[in-house]
Amino acid sequence: MTALQAAWTVVLPVKPFAAAKSRLAGASCASRRTLAHAFFRDTLEAVLGTAAVTRVLVVTDDQEAAAEARYAGAVPVPDRPPAGLNAAVRTAARHAQMLGRSGAIAVLTADLPALRSTELATVLHTASGHRRAFLADHAGRGTTVLTAAGPQRLEPAFEGDSRDRHRRTGAYEIVGLDVPGARLDIDTPDDLRLARRLGLGPHTRAVIAGSGPIPSPCPRQRLGTSPTDAP
Repeated sequence: MTALQAAWTVVLPVKPFAAAKSRLAGASCASRRTLAHAFFRDTLEAVLGTAAVTRVLVVTDDQEAAAEARYAGAVPVPDRPPAGLNAAVRTAARHAQMLGRSGAIAVLTADLPALRSTELATVLHTASGHRRAFLADHAGRGTTVLTAAGPQRLEPAFEGDSRDRHRRTGAYEIVGLDVPGARLDIDTPDDLRLARRLGLGPHTRAVIAGSGPIPSPCPRQRLGTSPTDAP
């Protein structure tokens, strides 16, 4: 890639909302689902508002997320078979190649409700000078953005200590940028409090404004059932 390259395909992997954000302790199944949904909508809008982004692929097995992606102008990609985040990214990369999108590609986590389009533009501009690059999350262990010169070069290694794994596989680490919203993925109540101080997107802000004490926990999902089939 070169700094002159401006056309990006962005991949947003989206876990079914009913199964997302289990670490948001103290929230009910319904409220966690609602928050995950709002995080996705705010992230998607920030991505779609970024001038350098020409196509967005939303890889998901959640029908509501797929429908909203299509309505917003993104391309839904079925996450089949569902086998985790890295498998979802590889599915989207193959789809991008089938669409003839062989240029610059970026993967973002879909839980960045404080992301601003200007931040993403800054990250992509820096990444454009490297064949493969990544942005670490605010905790310094994970990854919120992974980029590559083409879909076949992504080599996703998300989840857990993905910062070290992406570094070890030769990706350039993007540092020194003032992009706090691009680094703040939401896994815990503390993360959400930090995001509120940065400034939440409109969908998450609306959910937070209308939320009250919700004591009931999510039911544990049985093996062999989908989130919507779980009791």
